[in-house]
Amino acid sequence: MSAVLSAPARTLAAAKLHVPTATLEPWPLPPELVIAGHPEAQGCVLSASADGRIVRGIWACTPGSFRWDWTSDEMVTVILGRARVQLSDGRVIDLMPGDMGFFEAGLSSTWTILEPFRKSFHTLAAARA
Repeated sequence: MSAVLSAPARTLAAAKLHVPTATLEPWPLPPELVIAGHPEAQGCVLSASADGRIVRGIWACTPGSFRWDWTSDEMVTVILGRARVQLSDGRVIDLMPGDMGFFEAGLSSTWTILEPFRKSFHTLAAARA
C-alpha cells in the first residue's frame, strides 16, 4: 500500500532505526475507505528521492478493514502483527512477521488487519511523462 498519505519527509542518511519501536505519527485513513472496525494508521517517511518517486518508511495500523488502491509499486516487510490482503482479482495474501510482499501500481484491494500491524515499505512511482 502506498502508505504515503501526506506526511512530511525526513531523511536518515547512513543511520540505523529499530523498526519495531520507531516513533510514528498519525496517518488517518480516509473515512470513506474504512469498511469495518476503527483501524487507526500511523507512519513515518524515512527518506524520499528528490523527485518524490521513491519513498521509504514505516507504517502501522490497528485491527479493522479498509479498501486500498496502489498508486505506486510497493515492497513491504512485515515486522509485527498479521493482515490479510484480498486483491480485486481474487488473490488473497496473508502477511505475518518476516514476510515480504510486492504490490504493483494499479491494484485494488481490501486490507483486514487481524492483529496490530507494522511494516517497513519502499514505494516506486512511475516516471512522469
